[in-house]
Amino acid sequence: MSNHVGSKIVLIVLSVWLCSLGWPLGGLAVAAEPVEEPLPLTVDESDSGEEHLRLGIDFFLTDELDVAIDEFREAVHQKSDYADAYHNLGVALAKTGDLTRAIAAWTEAERLDPAAGSLRYSVSALVAYNYGVSLVRDRRIEQAMKEWQAALHIQPNFVEALYALGLGFLAVNNPAVATAHLQAALSLAPDWVQAYVALGQAHYETHEYDLARAAWLKALALNPDEVRAYANLGLLAVQEGNNLEAIDYARQAIALQPDLASAHFHLGVALLAQGEAQASVDAFEHALALDTRFTPARLLLGVAWSRMGDWAQAAHGWREALQQDPFGLDTFWLHVNVGMALTSMGHFQDATKEFQWVVEQRPEWAQGWSLLGLSLMSERRWNEAVVALDTAANLQPHWAHLHFSLGKAHAEQGELALAVQAFREAVRIAPNFVDALFHLGLVLRAQNQLSEAVDPLRQAAEGGSRDAQGLLASMYVNGNGVDRNVPLAMLWWSRTSRASIPDTMTRTAQNQLAQLRRRLHREQFTPTEQQDVLTGFSLIRQDLANQAPVQLGASAWPENAAVWNRGASSKVFLQWMVERALALDAMAHQTLREWFDDGVAGQLAPQDSFLQQYWLQVAKEGDPVGCEIIEATTPKENFPALRQACQSLGK
Repeated sequence: MSNHVGSKIVLIVLSVWLCSLGWPLGGLAVAAEPVEEPLPLTVDESDSGEEHLRLGIDFFLTDELDVAIDEFREAVHQKSDYADAYHNLGVALAKTGDLTRAIAAWTEAERLDPAAGSLRYSVSALVAYNYGVSLVRDRRIEQAMKEWQAALHIQPNFVEALYALGLGFLAVNNPAVATAHLQAALSLAPDWVQAYVALGQAHYETHEYDLARAAWLKALALNPDEVRAYANLGLLAVQEGNNLEAIDYARQAIALQPDLASAHFHLGVALLAQGEAQASVDAFEHALALDTRFTPARLLLGVAWSRMGDWAQAAHGWREALQQDPFGLDTFWLHVNVGMALTSMGHFQDATKEFQWVVEQRPEWAQGWSLLGLSLMSERRWNEAVVALDTAANLQPHWAHLHFSLGKAHAEQGELALAVQAFREAVRIAPNFVDALFHLGLVLRAQNQLSEAVDPLRQAAEGGSRDAQGLLASMYVNGNGVDRNVPLAMLWWSRTSRASIPDTMTRTAQNQLAQLRRRLHREQFTPTEQQDVLTGFSLIRQDLANQAPVQLGASAWPENAAVWNRGASSKVFLQWMVERALALDAMAHQTLREWFDDGVAGQLAPQDSFLQQYWLQVAKEGDPVGCEIIEATTPKENFPALRQACQSLGK
């Protein structure tokens, strides 16, 4: 595509930035074709025009256009019929945007030397093409495209005009037509790297991702150092979930062009998707250092900070983006994110203001109304919250969480019938919605519909709601709304007590079971009560067996220490064994005694501290073996509660 100095064809070529896929194309710039050495001059000319021509070329190549133009003009002044000087003067003038004088210079060159080379394009086509390029500088894309179409009408094989039109149609968001023009250009110039990069962009924007990838890979095959192809392939890989591939592509682009902001941005996107939030922060900050107005980078930088729990930093970044570009493409989402950050920081009044702006901008967006409703609930503005959530539910009636939030708002206002209706709708949409089931049961209890409350509470408890488990245990032990059933109460206490993070509810359940074991040791139950308690512990043992962390085999019990090697961690398995022993499993109790005395090779040291805590606990409850072990290993006077419990057994 290059043109020799002194030839009859002079083109101005377009360049376009294609690295930031999904965002508007960058500004189209004007550049001249590279110039080459002039044709040799005769000896008698060397002291006049030739030296100025060579100097002009040197200055042109270093982009010192004003000096280059002066040298070319001096060459023409020294030798008025110097056609090559006129050609190069035209190229330099064209690069500065002075097409009127450029065309005049080329016309003079053609007049002086009409036979020096054959015209590949007609002068009228060249004029239309070059004028179109000049219009791009003023961002008059549609007028420029008309000029390029005129050039093609005159010269259908004008490959540069085909390429320029392809870029033009991309710029006006018509990628399908852009594809046709770029493919036509490549049919005439099959090794044109930039055309393949642009073709990939066109395919990408029509969601033909395989074709986009093929075009960019072709560009790399022709030029392994084509930065834009690496950057674009990186973003495509992110969208397809190939994060490691995306990271590799982005880093290759950065290695070739460290100041390419979009490559750092794509690297950040891939790292964030990979879960490497801190590394993505570094990438986004690098992109912003190169381009402070790169709003998408600032938007995702805030997301990365929020992933690390730093909502204040996230909100600060998003507000900076809004200050820089208050009416940009990402303004809406920046307000949404600022509102969510303020909510997370507990600044509910300010969050409400953000979400009010959001719903004013997009009143048809259900999630905006939902966010506004939740923020209003946090401010305890129940009436307004109901209005917002009801609007959201009307816009998106099959969103279970909306009906759940609406039910909570109604309940807070004392509108229990409406709350029940909303919770039932949430459960209808999502039958396993544990929180909705629990709240439905609560509100039904509040309406004194105790029998109806049991089923949703049981479903919530079976779904893992510890609140529901604790409430069911209380209902069964007291016969509140259900027949009194101590074994079932004990089962729900057991499940509540197994939380990984102890809290008040966990400790309450553990204390209830400990009290039952203590009364058993002291023989404080009637025969009927004792049978209920023993049945309850039997239910707990069966429940634990069903949730064993290792495969136990037909005997449903680990026969020897080899079970430690069946996949469960030592901590998990030991905790499960302790739970079995606390459920009055005699074999587990005996096994723990052996492990405490002798240890387990490669797994557990003798007199392990965790097991010592178990024996201390059961000793306080009055267990004879626990009393024996603790009395033998620890001075009894250090534990008054232990001494009292053991003395009650005659120890």
